[in-house]
Amino acid sequence: MRFVLASESARRVDLLRAAGYDFVAARSGFPEVSLEDPRETAETNARGKALAVAGGTDSVVLAADTVVYAPGLPAGKRVLGQAKDAEDVRRMLKSLLGRPHEVYSGVAVARGDRVIWGHAMTTVRMRSVADREVESYARLGEGIGKAGGYAIQGRAGAFVEWIGGDYTNVVGLPLALTGRMLARFGVPRP
Repeated sequence: MRFVLASESARRVDLLRAAGYDFVAARSGFPEVSLEDPRETAETNARGKALAVAGGTDSVVLAADTVVYAPGLPAGKRVLGQAKDAEDVRRMLKSLLGRPHEVYSGVAVARGDRVIWGHAMTTVRMRSVADREVESYARLGEGIGKAGGYAIQGRAGAFVEWIGGDYTNVVGLPLALTGRMLARFGVPRP
């Protein structure tokens, strides 16, 4: 049985490889949506990516989507997707520092037209940091392309005071949930 990761995310590839899975990575091409509900956003995107790659094949396809939810922000601005540039990184980090936020990852596994999905949520609290630290991090470029504008596994890990939940979820793929879902489709645990 062929196992496909519907993502070219280096973080997801690294997490799955470190967990011992044998797979190929493929881009889904699914146009992501952003909804007011973070769980619904992450699950909808994961499901769409999985089905886009699984359609017409017999492969087991895994897809995921990660968003950051900042409940303290105004309505319509609470769900933070991927930072597009250094300015996005600055804006997102400044909105997250000194307060807790939630990281949601939707995970979907599909084979043909059959699909299952779920999500994981982890709470993260970042410390307050000086503007110069935010500026230095934004210039580094590490947060570009990352949900919420930061990579916990990189230099931004120094900003994090506390997490409640699955660390791998914050990196971009909750491995415990993923393993349970893959097992339902016959993908063996490594």
